[in-house]
Amino acid sequence: MQVNSNNSEQLGKTQDLEFLEPITKRYLMVINVSSTCDEKGDRYIHPLWAKDLTEHFRYLKNFTLATPCKQETSPENAIVVTREPSFSNVEFIDLPSPNSYREAILTLPATVAKLWGAIGKADIVHSCVSGWPIPMGWLVTPIALIQGKFYVLVVESAPWRLEPGTTIKIKDRIIAYVSEIVNRWCVNNANLTIFTQSEYLQSLLTKRQERGHVIHASWIDEENIISEADAAEIWHKKLSPSTQKLKLLFAGRVESSKGVLVLLEAMKILDRKNIAVNLDILGDGTLLSECKILSNQLQKSVKIQFLGTVAYGKEFFRLLQEYHAIVVPSLSDEQPRIVYDAYSQAVPILASNTDGLRDCIQNHKTGVIVNSNDPVALADSIEWSGQNLPQLQSMGKASLQQAHSMTHQEMHRSRWQLLLKMLQSSKV
Repeated sequence: MQVNSNNSEQLGKTQDLEFLEPITKRYLMVINVSSTCDEKGDRYIHPLWAKDLTEHFRYLKNFTLATPCKQETSPENAIVVTREPSFSNVEFIDLPSPNSYREAILTLPATVAKLWGAIGKADIVHSCVSGWPIPMGWLVTPIALIQGKFYVLVVESAPWRLEPGTTIKIKDRIIAYVSEIVNRWCVNNANLTIFTQSEYLQSLLTKRQERGHVIHASWIDEENIISEADAAEIWHKKLSPSTQKLKLLFAGRVESSKGVLVLLEAMKILDRKNIAVNLDILGDGTLLSECKILSNQLQKSVKIQFLGTVAYGKEFFRLLQEYHAIVVPSLSDEQPRIVYDAYSQAVPILASNTDGLRDCIQNHKTGVIVNSNDPVALADSIEWSGQNLPQLQSMGKASLQQAHSMTHQEMHRSRWQLLLKMLQSSKV
């Protein structure tokens, strides 16, 4: 996997990473992802978050996790990490778990006190610049600086930034302005910042560029990636005369930030032009009812079906194989996980020209990029796709090749190598 930095440095090939030494220094991760403890003392964490932590444990051998913790009954669809062998050597520090900004302010002294003690015991401190109600990085950065700790920051998303095409309140403008300033300060004072896309690096890191690196986020495992032979067989079926009608999938939160309203307008345009399209919507959200209303209003050429939700796993990946393309009309600058999920099944992407998507999609090679927040452009790309299914197959094949270098394990191997290099240069 290539790790992009400001000087386009490549940090080595996968086969070289097998010989990396584990990091035994005391590593403290402070992040807003909450855990839950029940009356029996069992600790629960979301399965995907537990999976990611397990990858950290492969190379971080002295690990402490500080997160907000709720005391309540066991939640559904969560992993009991206190019963998982991989978590047996992890130390947990439970931070207050406020439900509002007011509670966050009231519990701030207790949170800072716990963080001060935890950071004091660590050699390496890791945090982030997003999270509700107060990003942990805002509290961790000054403490890590005062105590002189090696500080790692991860920028995976920028939820504070304003979304184009939406009504913006003065309060939101103030929050966005303050957040941009504070997060830029946090990034510029970290020893190492890992960004999931290049725009975050360019806009937030204004000093000491050598300390910033881009490593795209991916959650696919090698076992999720289909073989080229399977891809050829699947596409042969998708290109047969009985399945020539373009079949698209939208998978994600059914919200305005995901470009759902843009997608609906594109469907109206295609329906008026009598362009045959089958669109399936996988997910839930505030705009789901609006989607269903439109579905009932459309004529016969465009059909919208609703799949509800599917757990992330084998069934989800098998479902992706059924489609000619995945449509990702996002308005925000985030980098949706669905891109690499689709790549693993040899399915190309029809996407908005946003910073996050442009960073991981090669136009007309692994997908098609169109103007953001532009229903006409999206409709045109969908119409083109329906007329050029063999080209979608070629893009699917190219995306499958890219998937092998973008697994969840490869992402962590790159972080591992980068952290070792930075620690050596800093003599920590």
